[in-house]
Amino acid sequence: MSNKKNIVGAQVSSLRPYLQTSQELRASLQKLADMGYRTVQMQWWNPEFEPELVAAAVRDAGLTCVSTQDLYTAVRDDFERTVRLNVLCGSTCVCVSGIPAPVPDTASVLAFSAELAAMAARIAPLGMTLAFHPRAREWAPADTAEPGLSCTELLLEHTPQNVTLGLDLYHSGKAGLAPDALLRRWAGRVEFVHFKDYCIAPDGSETLVPVGQGVTDWSAAVDACRETGVRWAFAEQERWEKDAFLCMRESLDAMRAWGFEP
Repeated sequence: MSNKKNIVGAQVSSLRPYLQTSQELRASLQKLADMGYRTVQMQWWNPEFEPELVAAAVRDAGLTCVSTQDLYTAVRDDFERTVRLNVLCGSTCVCVSGIPAPVPDTASVLAFSAELAAMAARIAPLGMTLAFHPRAREWAPADTAEPGLSCTELLLEHTPQNVTLGLDLYHSGKAGLAPDALLRRWAGRVEFVHFKDYCIAPDGSETLVPVGQGVTDWSAAVDACRETGVRWAFAEQERWEKDAFLCMRESLDAMRAWGFEP
């Protein structure tokens, strides 16, 4: 059992519609702070905002941004601004998601792995790591000689240790993978986890709900987070059937009840 604290934070992408003016950004971050969050991962604020404005809003709310996240192509194409925001926030993790290939195969995954290694090398002197956030499609098997090896596994095996894993438990669950097994397999290389929950309606449609209110059994994942010393666990919910801020509060309450610390 690890002695590291498991810290609950907010994935700010959960509040995308409320991050589009500077006043909304400030008000939304302050609401997160007031309900008890202390740590955030920043994503999906208005892309026209300068990094200085975003960093000031985070700081003035009394929050700590430990990571930013966006699609790999978005980070690649606006790399200097992304790095500047992380520096201004004192963040230690730049997270990218998505393999930029229509249908990832071994060749495209290996080429992408080289790109990630190069990006990680650029930010390493700043004390930052690069995290890769796989979606469900990136957990699909690659056309490799190793049977069953997924695109993400292939990527991690061909990148240095400073390319870490941002493990979204919703997406890995959609791919049919057990979250506790993934956390234990990649122990020491998981930068953070995303907790996102959902319900299935009688017609088969999916609704996102606050963490702990859906169909997901989180017990094994929570135990594995404790055992492997995952540092950050971010609550995430980008669609809601009720007030978005109430959803974030209820997710925080559930995760604190499981032993995650603010």
